[in-house]
Amino acid sequence: MMISEADRSEIQELLSRYCHSIDAARGDLCAGLFTDDATLETPVGTAKGGAAIRAWIAERLAMRQEDIQVRHSMLSTLLAPLTLDEVRVRSTLLYTWETLEIPREVSVKSTVIYEDVVRRTSSGWRFASRRCDTRLPLDDVYFQ
Repeated sequence: MMISEADRSEIQELLSRYCHSIDAARGDLCAGLFTDDATLETPVGTAKGGAAIRAWIAERLAMRQEDIQVRHSMLSTLLAPLTLDEVRVRSTLLYTWETLEIPREVSVKSTVIYEDVVRRTSSGWRFASRRCDTRLPLDDVYFQ
């Protein structure tokens, strides 16, 4: 089963939209990138279903320091088709903080691995599950 270039591009766009919306503290936009039955698992909590994911995002955004700009950068993306409408996605997150004062100081806070399942919906590709951890084993399915 092959993933079309158009689907690859749209899935990469989904990852980018996640990063930009969460960095801009736009929880509404970020939560809209998940299916209603999605699961989000992170080292700092798990949320199941659209309402719980919205609440989890709002809680995390409320904890942000006002003098820090956070940056999520998704790198090294791999795709593996599950069906015509579901794809596994593995990527690495580089998470940084940047001061707002000049000169700006940037610090790397974390790197983690995301293992996602994205699903084609009538609104485009959305996260059906998103799991993030510092150590997730590499599945050879990405190399077949």
